[in-house]
Order: sequence, then C-alpha cells, then structure tokens
Amino acid sequence: MSKLFIPYVMGNKNFIQNVKTLSEAGADIIEIGIPFSDPVADGPVIMEAGNKAIQEGMNIQIILDELTKHQQQIKSDYVLMTYYNIINHYGEDAFFEACERAGVYGLIIPDLPYELVEQIKARHQGSSIKVISLVAMTTADERINKIAATAEGFIYTVTMNATTGENGKFHPQLKEKIQRLKDIANVPVVAGFGIRTPDHVSDIAEVADGVVIGSEIVRRFENDSLDHTVNYLHSIRNTLDQ
Repeated sequence: MSKLFIPYVMGNKNFIQNVKTLSEAGADIIEIGIPFSDPVADGPVIMEAGNKAIQEGMNIQIILDELTKHQQQIKSDYVLMTYYNIINHYGEDAFFEACERAGVYGLIIPDLPYELVEQIKARHQGSSIKVISLVAMTTADERINKIAATAEGFIYTVTMNATTGENGKFHPQLKEKIQRLKDIANVPVVAGFGIRTPDHVSDIAEVADGVVIGSEIVRRFENDSLDHTVNYLHSIRNTLDQ
C-alpha cells in the first residue's frame, strides 16, 4: 500500500505555484505554513521563510483568497499550519468559514494542547475542516489514548524533541510510539520533523503511514532549480510507493 506524502510549503508570494508543483509531483496532502512572527515549532529554515513571506506582505487573507481562486487546479488535499493567535485575530467562526470556502482539508495548530483542540472541534462540529492532532515523543500513554480516540484526518507524530529541520536525529522510541498509535488510531499516523532524504523516508515508512517533509522542501524551492526540486519530490514519492 502506498504511503502518504505530505510536503510542507511556506505561504509566500510563490506558494500557489509551489503547491501546484507539489500536487503534480504526487503529494497526497500539502501542508501550507501561514507566516507568523513568533512561531514555536519552526526551525531556522522555515522561520526565515516565514519572516521573508511577511516582508513580502503575505498574510492569512491573501493565502485564503489565493486558495479560493485556485482550488480547482490543485489535485491534492491541503491543510494550513497556523498558530491560534492568527485564528483568534481573524475570528474563529469567520476563519473556519473562510477555510471551507478555500477548500481547506484541515488545520494544524501546534501551540494548542489536546484539551483546547477538543474545545475547538466541539465549537465547529458542523464544519468540514479537520483539526489535526499532534503527538510528541514525550506524550504519555494515557494521553496518547485520548488523542487517538478523537483524531481527525491523520495524526502527526513529531520525530524528535526539537524544532523542525534537525537532520535525521530521530527519537530512539519513535517507531515504537508510531506503532502504538497505529494499533489504536482510526486515522493514518504520519511522522514529521527532520526527514530529508529517501533513506530517512524509507526508514520511517517501515512503520509510519506517511511522512511530512518541511524544511528540506522549503530550502529546495528557495535555492534549487525547479527541475532539481521536482526530481527530489519524485524520489520521495517513489520511495513511498515501494
């Protein structure tokens, strides 16, 4: 069975074209980062990309407007990675409605703990937007059980106790934690943070249902030719399909 390829792209001035490139290269779900001045989970590559996007004038409204305009041209599902401050400032109800109009599949809100995620889900039960759960390597088994019981879309397992971009330094109990989640979850369990190479992907995909790749893709879109970037994306897709 093919594993999920979930690449990340920063919501910068080129993000729609980058999203289309990722979709055409076989992405199952695309994670779109909303630029934010005070991120808590982002490593240096994504933080720099976010700061640059802010300087370009990008914001949540522009990103939602562009997605609304281009959604029929994007074959993959897409989720927004954002912080609650942005949602709160926009207005929670209005934000969910705008996401529905823009064809957004789900939200990843890394600064919200499980209890507050559940409150948001309860307030928007009629929405089609899925609120994605994250599980850290430090998450206790009892809490994992609670998260898995109500998870929507997929569960995002963080591979290490660090920010994004660390190179392949996965937590020694990562595979054990992913397998435990898979045994009790009703949605796919994917892994992200520090995954860069086809070898990393092959290793993690032995147990995970898919991978999230962020910093490496952001770096390649910024620094490499389009052909080289597309070749890299195909190498990841091919590895997941094996």
